[in-house]
Amino acid sequence: AFANGAIEERTGELTYDYFLPSVNLRAELSDQLQLRFAWYNGIAPPEFGLTRNFANISLAANQEDIEAGNGRPIFRTTVGNPFLRPIESNNFDFSVEWYFSRVGQLTGAFFYKRLHNVLTNGVERRSFTNNGATFEGILTTPVNSEETGSIRGFELAYQQVYDFLPGFLSGLGLNATYTFVDSSGVSQSTLSETDPDVSAGNQSNVDTSLLPLQGLSRHTINLTPFYERGPLSIRFAYSWRSRFLLTIRDVIVPFAPIYNESTGQLDASIFYSITPHIRIGFQAVNLLNEITRTSQVIDASESDGVLRAPRSWFMNDRRFTGILRVTF
Repeated sequence: AFANGAIEERTGELTYDYFLPSVNLRAELSDQLQLRFAWYNGIAPPEFGLTRNFANISLAANQEDIEAGNGRPIFRTTVGNPFLRPIESNNFDFSVEWYFSRVGQLTGAFFYKRLHNVLTNGVERRSFTNNGATFEGILTTPVNSEETGSIRGFELAYQQVYDFLPGFLSGLGLNATYTFVDSSGVSQSTLSETDPDVSAGNQSNVDTSLLPLQGLSRHTINLTPFYERGPLSIRFAYSWRSRFLLTIRDVIVPFAPIYNESTGQLDASIFYSITPHIRIGFQAVNLLNEITRTSQVIDASESDGVLRAPRSWFMNDRRFTGILRVTF
């Protein structure tokens, strides 16, 4: 009688206003040295799919669910939350810039961000009545975390054209950066807008609060030597980043968080301007034939740290491209 295909319309409405101040200050200590400070607030709305006011209900009669329902069948499902608020961030940036020559610069930047209302998992029991029958459901839903997360770090950057070198060597230059990022403080959401295994309760039991925020490497290095003189332009670019959290939840058993292991890639390009309007070139991607490796988190604890095991390897191949550019 309960599962008769009925549809019940429900409306969820949320209104919010944010005041997002921004302050930028610059102090010129000399012609070569200046300081910058920035403070600003920002917001990031939740993914639209997570705010759907929708619950697809079907009864589950396995023994585990009957025991959880005190002898009565219950259902498990994932529902959206139309009352999700945007993630808020308070951002502080400070940098020192030293222009030590006409074509040379050395910069140090420090940043700190505090994150509020980060999306995480919530579980609640809710009763649904239809056609004279009432059953309880265990609902997994996204909620705004009450915890406060943080991102902190610094970046060092160097750029110079060595125009003091004799002759054709004066076109040599180098651009290099190093970035350090540390994040902590938030148990991240393992929900998916489309994966049915979430609704079935198939989720990892890893404590995600012990993991860094997704997509952030602790160490990142970029080295770009280049040559720019007359019609000729040559550039090499090597980018390396340390291990980072690729996703908080895999879509296959055991539905564990997945890391992308440290990886680096070398690209190169050479261009020559035949005329002011015609340019030919050659580009090479992944010259070192870097293999992307991932690992899955088996367990995470404050005492033992994060335990991982190898998961997959991907060969990206080298790629070469010839280019002709015509400008009108």
